Amino acid sequence: MSTNKITSQLTAKIDNYSIFHHLKIFIKVVECHSFSAAAQKLNLTPSSVSRSIAQLEDQLGVVLLKRTTRSLILTEPGQYLLFRAQRLLEELDESLANIASFNHHPQGKLRVTCSIAFGVCHLMKLYSAYRQHYPDVTLSVDLNDQNVNLNEENFDIALRITAHPPTNFALRKICTINWVYCASRQYFEQRGIPRKLEDLENHDCLINPNVSDNWRYRDHHGNVSALKVNSIIEVNSTLGLLHAALQHQGIVSLPTYMLDDSDLVPVLTDYSVRDNEYSLYALYHPGHYQDPKIRTFIDFLVENIGNTPAWDRGMLTPRTEP
Repeated sequence: MSTNKITSQLTAKIDNYSIFHHLKIFIKVVECHSFSAAAQKLNLTPSSVSRSIAQLEDQLGVVLLKRTTRSLILTEPGQYLLFRAQRLLEELDESLANIASFNHHPQGKLRVTCSIAFGVCHLMKLYSAYRQHYPDVTLSVDLNDQNVNLNEENFDIALRITAHPPTNFALRKICTINWVYCASRQYFEQRGIPRKLEDLENHDCLINPNVSDNWRYRDHHGNVSALKVNSIIEVNSTLGLLHAALQHQGIVSLPTYMLDDSDLVPVLTDYSVRDNEYSLYALYHPGHYQDPKIRTFIDFLVENIGNTPAWDRGMLTPRTEP
């Protein structure tokens, strides 16, 4: 019988669990050069070993071993099967071990989607720190300001900043996200510092037209109001607004995480810039949290960002001098 026929028959029967049992016995018989020695190694009876080899030969339709009173001789199909079966079982054992380790050791590709601004400002730095602990996890990131549907896209985690998190996914709050009014030190030196919200009407302001032409804010009592400002630049990107402010173009409303390590100076910090409380959430499929790479990455974000993120420390203390 040709080796191709043996391969096709072996492949056709691969879904039969017993064939793996027979192959292991076959390999052990060849290694021990004896049915009885193999039976002893496998803690089986010699008759069960002999029966297993006979069943394997019957399933494949070939003779694998020629038996004499003194020795066992591999036939040509037997030699071919020995080579292929050893590789097959080694790969199977390795695959099963790797699959089992997924329940305990974080590894593999972690697919994350998040906003462009947060991804650029912090996600890469956070992943670098995470990888010091879990070097076997690689990261695939989709930076997207659209709300990607986890049911339709192949992502493990969606990091979203929102006041109204979706209810159709499991989620975990990472931290509260605060916004501030800010501008460059040079801008304030040239135009003066706004002492009260109404002063913003006399300043050059940079706005995102996708949010609102008016700046909404909450006062100390939680009352929400809107302020009409003089917008000289409209940019549908928070990163674009950040760079315009760094070029001394005017006052901008930005999340505090974007001011980390920047030269922008916050003002009027005793007001809440947004009309609702926004938070950073990690969204994921409910049944996937036991995946070690998903669980450890979310835990890492919670632990390393914390309730009071480093970028907020000192940022929200009321001040009016740049």
